[in-house]
Amino acid sequence: MASEQTLKKLRNRLLLINMISLTLVISIAFTIIYLNFYNRTQNEIRESLYSIPRGVNENVILFSLNQNMSAGGEPGSGDNLTIRGEQRIPADYTKSFVVNIANDGEITLFSLLDIKTESYVRAIETVLANRASSGVAIIDGRSWMYSIERGAGENAAYALSIVFLDIDDATRGLGNLLVSLIIIGIAAIAAILLISLFVSNRAIRPVEESIARQRRFVADASHELKTPIAVIAANAEAASGAADEGERSVWIDNITDETNRMNELVDSLLSLAKAEEKPAELTAFDLFQASSEEADSIEAFLFEKDIVLEVKRNVSQDESLEVVSDKAKVQAIISVLLENALKYTPEGGRVQVSVSRGRVSVSNTGDYIPPEKLEHLFDRFYRADSSRNSETGGHGIGLSIAKEIANALGCELKAESGLQENEIAINTFTLNFANIK
Repeated sequence: MASEQTLKKLRNRLLLINMISLTLVISIAFTIIYLNFYNRTQNEIRESLYSIPRGVNENVILFSLNQNMSAGGEPGSGDNLTIRGEQRIPADYTKSFVVNIANDGEITLFSLLDIKTESYVRAIETVLANRASSGVAIIDGRSWMYSIERGAGENAAYALSIVFLDIDDATRGLGNLLVSLIIIGIAAIAAILLISLFVSNRAIRPVEESIARQRRFVADASHELKTPIAVIAANAEAASGAADEGERSVWIDNITDETNRMNELVDSLLSLAKAEEKPAELTAFDLFQASSEEADSIEAFLFEKDIVLEVKRNVSQDESLEVVSDKAKVQAIISVLLENALKYTPEGGRVQVSVSRGRVSVSNTGDYIPPEKLEHLFDRFYRADSSRNSETGGHGIGLSIAKEIANALGCELKAESGLQENEIAINTFTLNFANIK
């Protein structure tokens, strides 16, 4: 439990670091994008603003506000409006207007915009009150950038020329871009968080399962060792108190049997550890010959139980059955499958070793294994029929050793079980090779 909690804490810590890093990256990227558009927009606005000529000639629409300058140099509040000149204006002027203030205080306005005279006056008063050469003024809820230029000398056509450019659309566009980037950034971070949670959970699940298997393995191994130890202790105590030599001999035989059982279990555990650690030594060898050698080594035990053994070659003699793998480990797998068949084949049954190109199968007659138990056959210390443990003498670790060796070799080891018409089951374990010469 502690290991799982530690693993989850580590997962959450890595996830937090990952999200902080991604948030910083997204924020920096979106900030660069926004600043790039902002600077580009500002440059375009300034270019448009300063490209508008001052003191526009009379061949454009000319509005004359004949007003007297106040004592402070600001225009008055009068609204006397006269129109002079031809009604023509360049296209670039549609969102701008020019205000010229002559030395005698006359204010001349060049504009085609549908703006009230009071708004023009308020704009001029606002700009003159700010006393800045450029800036932004709000007119009737819209943003206008302005630039002031002073006339050169007393004989100049104007004392002040103020150019106004409507930047409200550009300002709103930048605001919308900023809002869009924030929304997209939040959505992207949320999506990445969900994906990261999903991926991390998927990635951590095998580790959690491995920890759970390791915990079960330790518990099962402890149980398997505890049982013979308890038997040995009980028999040793009984033998020490037995007066009769023959009775004492029985207790000692029991101790010997349990000791041998413990040795077998320890050997199996060592074999499992070696299967997980020892690297494979790949060589080319004949799969049929390797299978036949293992079948020959177990034939005497099968004969004792009146079990028929058949080694079958499923291809012609001319066709090669050579594979590239670790011969010793492959034979170790076949040996485990044959020993498993020996344990679970009843007297008078049948065991068959079938060799095809890139494949070897070991089949035996026996009890039917349902699908829900088939998938657990390769689990450590698992037995499809635990009630037969005392009969078979196994520990439920042999198939897991074979599975680990097969995985290390890059092979597939699978189990199948099917009922025949005579209600006799055929259980088949098949080893498939990836490297076929």
